[in-house]
Amino acid sequence: MSDSSSSTTGGGIRVRTPGIPIKDWCGERIKELISKTNLNPYRRYYRCRYAAQRKNDNHIFKWVDEAFTDEIQQLDYQVRMIEEEV
Repeated sequence: MSDSSSSTTGGGIRVRTPGIPIKDWCGERIKELISKTNLNPYRRYYRCRYAAQRKNDNHIFKWVDEAFTDEIQQLDYQVRMIEEEV
């Protein structure tokens, strides 16, 4: 499977998007789509609504499984911090 979980800002700078994206830098909400490529058939991904309609690569793109992994890692870190306080 190919990986990609980043977006570019209006200036073209690559930015990593942690966790599950909600909004793109352009202000558009994110939608979940399903890949139809031979390389990643039926793999789910997040995409900016604007970019998805116009096939524009300058906006958020992130695989759903990678986003979930990010979320789990963030929660794991938060749990460890709370455990250290107790």
